[in-house]
Amino acid sequence: MQQAGAWISLLCLTCSLAVAAPADEVKALLEQGKDRQAYEAGKAAPEALGTPLFDFYFGIAALNGGVPGEGVLALERYLLQHPENRSAQFQLARGYFILGEDQRAREEFSSLAPAASGAELENINQFLDAIRARESRYKPTSSAFVELGAGYDTNINSGIRSGQVAGLPAGFVVLPGQSSERQADSYSSALAGIQGAYPFAPGWSLYGGAMLMARSHSHSRSDVFDQQILAVQGGLSLLEGRSLYRLGVDLLRLSVDNQKYLSLNTLVGEWQYQNDQYNRFAVSLQHSRQSYQNIDSFLDINKTLRVSSGADVRDSSLTSLTGAWTHTLAHRWNPVFTTSVNAGSERNRKNRPDLSRDLWGVRASVTAQPLARWTLGSGLSYQASRYASEFAVGIPARRDQYYALDLSAAYALDRNWSLRGEYQQVEQQSSIGFFDYSRRSVALKLRYDFK
Repeated sequence: MQQAGAWISLLCLTCSLAVAAPADEVKALLEQGKDRQAYEAGKAAPEALGTPLFDFYFGIAALNGGVPGEGVLALERYLLQHPENRSAQFQLARGYFILGEDQRAREEFSSLAPAASGAELENINQFLDAIRARESRYKPTSSAFVELGAGYDTNINSGIRSGQVAGLPAGFVVLPGQSSERQADSYSSALAGIQGAYPFAPGWSLYGGAMLMARSHSHSRSDVFDQQILAVQGGLSLLEGRSLYRLGVDLLRLSVDNQKYLSLNTLVGEWQYQNDQYNRFAVSLQHSRQSYQNIDSFLDINKTLRVSSGADVRDSSLTSLTGAWTHTLAHRWNPVFTTSVNAGSERNRKNRPDLSRDLWGVRASVTAQPLARWTLGSGLSYQASRYASEFAVGIPARRDQYYALDLSAAYALDRNWSLRGEYQQVEQQSSIGFFDYSRRSVALKLRYDFK
């Protein structure tokens, strides 16, 4: 009897080792980042299905390897025997998300959230946000935010250095103390916005939003450059397969020193195509009507000589076409690269061909999340403008080249609060010195998102 018992024990041990071997192989391949190979290794051992340890690793391999249905079934079997395993719960919720079962995914993630912290909580919140964004396809959604900031700008008025103006005859000078001379100052800003979507038929939605911004400068002599912006947008969208179509209207009102300065009304048509999980393409066509109003200003920074801006001669119509490509890399930092090109034509409506132009530009940007809660971003922009007629008698038509570098770093304090630092450097080279300028600005902003 003792010898028989020994053989039975040995047989049980052998069976256990045989089942553990496929689980160990799948686990090892997962740790090496070989998700598809891990899935194939699990498929080659059907006798191990139903064993908890094997189901756990095979479920993850199936999710990562592009077979989420099998992964969900394996993880559900595992959790029937080990319902307390948070890692398995998270993976199961992820599986539901991949399958598009948003309600079940939300329930699983929400049950994990109260006891989560650190990177786990960050991941859970990202999935919950993604579910919320996806739900906008079939249920009304809305969001809002407020933001406060402070910064320093080396050229708040896009001014130039005093002295002879390049590109113009001798005697055209900017004197020290004139309002067109380059001015630097610190500033504070406030921003608030709201947006939402209302689906009314399969694939069809109404969308809209509004934004209000105010920027105030610290020095009393700089308040003539204070700005207020009100922007409103709305339109119709259609999601059909991998394509998203939008047709809408954007309205913008800019005030300077509490005086209405610019009205910009834009008709926008856009097409986005999600080629796969890594690549998205977009094309947009815009037609804008720009209307300027004369405002009172001052010739000097000491505000002794009041003048009119004469801006109404700049009324124009602008048509532009933009194409963009967004590429996401399969990397733990989740880097997202976006490149775009644009071309357009602006035509003056006040019989001033010297203010009409053709323009084109390019932009490249990248964002990444190297650490939990951190998002870094950078971008480079270039815009060229070629005006249609000579600037003045005997002075060639204006030519501009605009360059911009922007950097940002954002830190999520929690699910709602975030802190962001920004840096921007702008260089505009112009054949007419009045429009040749450079500026640098830094800002720190605190934001609260209502979710």
